[in-house]
Amino acid sequence: MRIVETGPDGALFAAWCEVWAAAQRADRPGERPRPAREHVALGRRLTTPGGAQRGTHRAAVDGGRVVGALRVLLPVRDNTSVAYLDVAVHPGARRRGTGTALLTEGLRLAAAAGRTTAVAEVDEPGPGTAGRAFARTAGWTCDLQETRRDLLLPADEERLAALEAAAAAASAGYEVVTWRDRTPDALLEDRALLSRRMSTDAPTGDVPVDEEVWDGARVREMEALVLDRGRTVLSAGALHQGRLVAFTDLHVPLEQPERANQSGTLVLREHRGHRLGARIKAAVVRELAATMPQVRRISTYNADSNRPMVVVNEALGFRPAGGLSTWSTRISP
Repeated sequence: MRIVETGPDGALFAAWCEVWAAAQRADRPGERPRPAREHVALGRRLTTPGGAQRGTHRAAVDGGRVVGALRVLLPVRDNTSVAYLDVAVHPGARRRGTGTALLTEGLRLAAAAGRTTAVAEVDEPGPGTAGRAFARTAGWTCDLQETRRDLLLPADEERLAALEAAAAAASAGYEVVTWRDRTPDALLEDRALLSRRMSTDAPTGDVPVDEEVWDGARVREMEALVLDRGRTVLSAGALHQGRLVAFTDLHVPLEQPERANQSGTLVLREHRGHRLGARIKAAVVRELAATMPQVRRISTYNADSNRPMVVVNEALGFRPAGGLSTWSTRISP
């Protein structure tokens, strides 16, 4: 087996993407895998100068076939001691040392880039996930455990209306607004502040990362990447005296619009206690039903310690459907 560099325009990259697709089909057989377009767009963004992250890709090749995939993400504006590693092994090539070889290569690349900590996520559709056992065997530490919850659509009208009424009564003086794909210019800097605060205020367990640096330019970079990846984003926010103090985003892959992903929800700490989270999440569910009725499911992830958001999601009708764990390790120089 050889580990070779590849990239979004390289000859091996289509097979690199197929490794991810095959792994996702095996681990979550009831869901369609992420389209290759998403990997290509992210790969190109990582090699474009001036972005918030740079990165590289490697393919494990055995007998002329790509059997494993590695992506290394390196933040450049913040958390510059951290590398994020993504590893996938084709189901037909597991338990042959491919994952270990890719992980070793990822740590080597991270060390060469001056990083001292590596972080990785493990999708856990159910108990006994191979990724969890792999991370533990490799000596990594589990720093955060989140539960995935799914909301089947259309939402229950009686439940949704009751939640909306209670949230509206608790949040007099706040206005709810929605937008799609591009944050209105007047709200751009407020949206950047919310992303910065998201990196510190949302529960992150013991994941060894610091506050992220966000400004309007980085928000626009993120929005452009999302569009390049073939997604549309429906957003809702709460305004107080004209300032954006809460947001929620729903990502919908246009090639696979049956399932949306809630990528983030945050209410600024000083505006909590008014049920704004429930109000904006209900608003974006309404917007989704009105503009994209083909979406049949929304998935979201929350740390179990984030009880206020878990309560909101359960009130909307979200139910447990798996998990996500975040792991880290120190990198030897």
